[in-house]
Amino acid sequence: MKRIGFIGYGLRSATMMRAFRAVEADFTVAAAADPSPAYLDKEPADAYFSHTHRYADAGEMLDGEALDGVFIGTRCGLHTQYACQVLAAGLPLFLEKPVCISWEQYRQLKAAGAGREHTVLVSFPLRLSPIVRRCRQIVASGALGQLTMVQAVNNVPYGSVYYHSWYRDPALTGGLFLQKATHDIDYICCLTGQHPVSVAAKTNKMYYKGSQPAGLSCPACPRRRTCPESDYSVRTRFKEDVQGTGCCFAADTGNEDGACAVFTCADGLLISYSQSFVVKKNAGRRGARLIGTEGALEFDFYTGQIRIDDYRSPRTVTEQYTEPFTQHFGGDEALARAFEELLAGRRPGADLSDGLASAAACLAARDAAAAGHFVDIAY
Repeated sequence: MKRIGFIGYGLRSATMMRAFRAVEADFTVAAAADPSPAYLDKEPADAYFSHTHRYADAGEMLDGEALDGVFIGTRCGLHTQYACQVLAAGLPLFLEKPVCISWEQYRQLKAAGAGREHTVLVSFPLRLSPIVRRCRQIVASGALGQLTMVQAVNNVPYGSVYYHSWYRDPALTGGLFLQKATHDIDYICCLTGQHPVSVAAKTNKMYYKGSQPAGLSCPACPRRRTCPESDYSVRTRFKEDVQGTGCCFAADTGNEDGACAVFTCADGLLISYSQSFVVKKNAGRRGARLIGTEGALEFDFYTGQIRIDDYRSPRTVTEQYTEPFTQHFGGDEALARAFEELLAGRRPGADLSDGLASAAACLAARDAAAAGHFVDIAY
């Protein structure tokens, strides 16, 4: 049985542990390093956690344990730092996205992983989801002909988490291109077989802003029961988990709440992408339309539907996924299996090269939004 260690055990690590349990992953959590182990304390003392050694420091864990692999689930700004340590130790690595949040970190991680990219599984569950896998088959079959355009959208119905919790601080996350678009750019590159070479982008902030005092929290606000975005409303009206209590309309609320980007590829393929964090409930959308010279394909993760239009015949085919998806539309369990395969010595489906490529595209989109013009993507 393999022995793995966690560096950072928060919500995402706990979520992936549910996926590992679902596929009956054959490992034990030998060690976990987290100075604030609230989520770790909730884990049952089952076969996975019956003999877990706890550390406050990741370096001590890496020095003190004989591990077969490591899972990094820290906050985003720490991913690069700890990934470099694990790469230096020569251990297989599950690395959460984004793999970096700045160009400095990008260069640092690329240098540290040179020649060892295939020992890292990057957490890109969307490319491993049943819907994207099926779309890859359709594209590979040639049914669409040459791809000329991709129109992608991500309307996030749980957007308040990016203004309530620590995610509200771009200094900790790198911004919402790196938080959300990193997934979408990756699956688009996976489907098209291309990486964009330039990008223009624009962001706006029209809803999650306001004049409430900086530092205000929902429990301390007299409008808590009536505010449409308070922790109370999130829990009682929208029936969602509360991930933070910072005021969404305070003067210190970070992050844009909408963005659009246009990416160009070397052969002329255009990729348009938009993301909004204002929508609620059934207005949530995530997916893309791929337009080719012989046909078009459209899919949406939330509806579980794929539509294929054939230009050369009076035929439209709709495929419907009817089984309920788990986290990330079924991709997390596929990720769990991929980590098992990595521990067994096989190459991952999304390695460090893929993580760096997506991060570069998102960093360039952030730069383009700030500059107001197209910028080249420096891989």
